[in-house]
Amino acid sequence: MVSYLRVPPPAEQRDFVEHYWMVEAPGSPSEVKREILIPNGRPGLAIAVAEPGLRQDPVTGHTWTNDASLFGIMTRPHVLTQTGMSSYVGAEFKPWGIAALGLPDRLVDAVLPLARWTDPGTAERLARELVGLEFGQPRADRLAEFVGSRLRDVRAMDAVDLAVRVIEDARGAVSVAEVAAAVGVSYSSLYRSFTGLTGLGPKQFGEIVRYFHFVGGLLGGPADAASTLAALHGYYDQAHAARDFKRYTGVSATSFRAVQNGIAALMHGRSVQDAVPGTR
Repeated sequence: MVSYLRVPPPAEQRDFVEHYWMVEAPGSPSEVKREILIPNGRPGLAIAVAEPGLRQDPVTGHTWTNDASLFGIMTRPHVLTQTGMSSYVGAEFKPWGIAALGLPDRLVDAVLPLARWTDPGTAERLARELVGLEFGQPRADRLAEFVGSRLRDVRAMDAVDLAVRVIEDARGAVSVAEVAAAVGVSYSSLYRSFTGLTGLGPKQFGEIVRYFHFVGGLLGGPADAASTLAALHGYYDQAHAARDFKRYTGVSATSFRAVQNGIAALMHGRSVQDAVPGTR
């Protein structure tokens, strides 16, 4: 039985935090389970309150222990591997969330252990406290307290916020010039602000959004040619879509569908950043 909960942030954090989340799912120590995390344009924080799994960048091959860490916006998928019970508490931030936490590096496609961001003692105490709290609001409140003490205002947030909404409303099928016009700033000014706060240019962010919706369309329907073409969301041709699918997932669209265990569609409806392996 999977338990999943999403909790809104406190009012004073809504400019920086999308939501807090937690998930628990049973598992066997002898069974290895994997999930593909698809980029959705959001950084986040995840803390294991049971035995942690592993997080891997399939492009570089680099592997992290998925215990307590910040991660920036992904431009390619990461793979989570888990044995035994899954239990995590986390936060999904606005696209500029890493900047709002005061980190000079936006962590694009990177993971920063909490112990390196704060210190080993603080990270360990926070994890122990979360383990001792009831699944639900108490865990969300404690993590919100921790995050809130580290948030700060960032410049040009309003312009980037509007740009993100324009891009997401168009599902990524909009030019940077059109976004700049909608925001009311110059192309160069938008690029500087967007890149400064998120680590990505608005064009690359749009590609991530466009692809996220493309994958969601595939997960939501039958695996046939008609539904695949209907899910292209502005792609010029099927070959173009296939190249981007391979670029972001490392597998073909057909292979991607084949390895899903049913939870991927559910996670797309919430947030793919929230996904953990073993949540069947």
